[in-house]
Order: sequence, then structure tokens, then C-alpha cells
Amino acid sequence: MSPRRIASVLVAAAATAAAFWAYGSHLRGARPAPPAAVPIQDGRTINFSDGSPVVADSAADKRALDAGVKAIDEATRDVTFPAEVTPTPAK
Repeated sequence: MSPRRIASVLVAAAATAAAFWAYGSHLRGARPAPPAAVPIQDGRTINFSDGSPVVADSAADKRALDAGVKAIDEATRDVTFPAEVTPTPAK
């Protein structure tokens, strides 16, 4: 085998080994952390703006929740859905 052929085989083997190593090391570090469990608590807010959940219970949060509930109630006060007619089976 010529020296040029040996060199090209060694370069190809080194490139293949480097690709396998990069792929393998990337998979080990790419696993995401499991999502944080946040229990729902009535009357409290959950803030995700920092990337992690923070449960808060302040007077400003209570006012904002009450205003939101009031706005939803006002917006849906006149909304009705008609009852569906039950189909009669064919004889």
C-alpha cells in the first residue's frame, strides 16, 4: 500500500472516530432535566419568568386574580350553549 493511501485511511479513521466521539458526548449532556412538580394552590400565583416556578401569595396577586375572575365572569355572563337534540333511533 502506498504511503499516500495509508495517510488517507488514517485521516478518514481519525475523522470517523472524532465524529463518533462528538456524537456520543453530545447525547450524554443533552438530556433535559425533568420538569419541576408544582402543586396547584387555590388563590396563589405561579411565576415562571425566571425559568423555575415560584409560588406567590401577595395582596397584589390576589387583586389581579380577583380582577381577572371578575372580567371572565362579565365576558361570559350572556354566553349560552343550546342543548343538543337527542337523535331518535330509526325503527
